[in-house]
Amino acid sequence: MVIMSSDVTEEIKHMTKEMVERGLYKSQSEVVRDAIRQLALKYGLKETSIEKVRKNVAEASKRSGKTLSQTVREIRDDV
Repeated sequence: MVIMSSDVTEEIKHMTKEMVERGLYKSQSEVVRDAIRQLALKYGLKETSIEKVRKNVAEASKRSGKTLSQTVREIRDDV
């Protein structure tokens, strides 16, 4: 992990401290990391797990020529 520093307003400092005091986060650094991750998702810089799953399913369906439902039925019928 690397260290980054940033100037923030007193209000932001108090908000992050309050989130820690309420037990929402373990540290103020964790609050900042989560905020940055949320911004990355918002601006499309990072995919969510469900987006990755959807892409993988679409790619597998394209390669196999079968939908996910068809594949699941085939697996179920084989058992």
